Amino acid sequence: MNLSLKKSLSFCALFFLFCFLTSIYLPLIIYGGIITDDWGDIAHNLGCTGFWHCYQTWFPLFSNRPLAPLPITLSTFLFGTHMMGYLIANSFIYLLAIFITAKVILEINSLSSAIIFATIAAIPCIAMPLLTSPINQLTATISFLYWAISLYSLLQYCKKENFNYYIASYLFLLLGFLTYEVILPLLVLTIFLPTLVPNKLHQFKLVSYARKFLLPVVLIIISIILWQKIIAPQFMAVDSRLKFDAGQALNKLHTWFHVFYAQLPRLFAKSFGFISSLHLISCVLVTLTFLFSVALQVKNNFHRRNSLFFVICLGCFLASSAIFILSNESAVSWGYQARGLSSTWFSLALLLASISTLITLQRAIIKVIGMSAIAGITCLSTLVFLVQRDNYIASWQLQKIIIEDALGLIENSTLPFGSEIIANVPKFTPNNFNGELVFSQSWDFPAALAIYSYGRVVGGTVIDSRSNNWNGFKFDGKVASINDGWKSSSADLWFYDFDQKTQKGTLLKIEDHGHFIK
Repeated sequence: MNLSLKKSLSFCALFFLFCFLTSIYLPLIIYGGIITDDWGDIAHNLGCTGFWHCYQTWFPLFSNRPLAPLPITLSTFLFGTHMMGYLIANSFIYLLAIFITAKVILEINSLSSAIIFATIAAIPCIAMPLLTSPINQLTATISFLYWAISLYSLLQYCKKENFNYYIASYLFLLLGFLTYEVILPLLVLTIFLPTLVPNKLHQFKLVSYARKFLLPVVLIIISIILWQKIIAPQFMAVDSRLKFDAGQALNKLHTWFHVFYAQLPRLFAKSFGFISSLHLISCVLVTLTFLFSVALQVKNNFHRRNSLFFVICLGCFLASSAIFILSNESAVSWGYQARGLSSTWFSLALLLASISTLITLQRAIIKVIGMSAIAGITCLSTLVFLVQRDNYIASWQLQKIIIEDALGLIENSTLPFGSEIIANVPKFTPNNFNGELVFSQSWDFPAALAIYSYGRVVGGTVIDSRSNNWNGFKFDGKVASINDGWKSSSADLWFYDFDQKTQKGTLLKIEDHGHFIK
């Protein structure tokens, strides 16, 4: 291929990728906000005396991941209630992790596969909370960044044989695991990356390879297991994610496969009912990115390496099911619970990029069909991503209306300092697509009020009686209980009821059951 033509195609592919990502992320950053756990993250600072005290008080929850509280504490101290700061930070870190990984793919494979990976990885339609809960999910995005830096450092070690890169690689990998174990499936690429470095594999014999590139990974995994299962439990309560149950292993594996053969096809089909002209513009941009990326692809003589890259990426993708098997949790593609699939989407992007490289060795008709299928999947994923993005923007706008209404009622009421509120507020967005939340956890709306009411509200819980999201109310004159165990003995217990039709609420003091809800 003519060098000037290749440069022109590369520029066009990168230009359309930039336009695509801008169209995807800019509306989220400008108009988006936070949900569920994030309110508790900000409100957590209200009871702290300083940064390190806040970090330490997170340990009862994050003792299994001792570095996880750092990004949460740092970001909440830095941004406070400026929500755009969290969205910018989380999006930047996630995209930086993607582009560092793409840089590695470029050096071991091709520019085309690197661009295709970056395009697909940037639209995690089955891990939407990665972007819509930007404070809590900083733990995941930073973990991805640590892994990407580790991978790049390992590549540099293999190329330059500088031992500093070797140390940096496994140090960042350890930091990633101490922050969030979500990167576990990506270890397949970490272990086998040296086999993909051009002209270097001959230097590694089997025993030396295992000692250099397998043993450090094994030691890191063992150290994490020892911390979660033996060391940390000696002096604190630990909620270890390692809850393997052999009797449930096949069931949890099935839930992971179910995402791909049932849940995602349903989402793809459902998304057509939400298409707008702006959504179509993003799909055009991603299609143009693919067209120029495909034009960059040329047949090469690295048949074995292309095939090996595909096998390794397939291993990463299949290994992502281990997250659910080892934690004994189900894989779902909807709502906030989809965050467990974040590494699955990262691995899927790697797999599709490797397939795009592999089919360059095939006939023209196979190449056209294969790349059309990958581009089609990417366009459908873009639509699903965009619909969820827009619904979470709508969620944030509704949250602001509810919070401002409640604060206005509080300001004009006799509600004393230290009160608690039971709030009847929507759990899901109107016109819900894939479980997009508004207020769902017992602490999120009370935490929001605690932040903005300057101590007049200190706690409470949420229900959504209009969608039957509550489990009954009991009040014996001293203790109120609701929603599977939430209890309060506060003498200043109030009830806030928001009506979505009028966009207004009412605020009443709970004296007895009659003041509550029928």
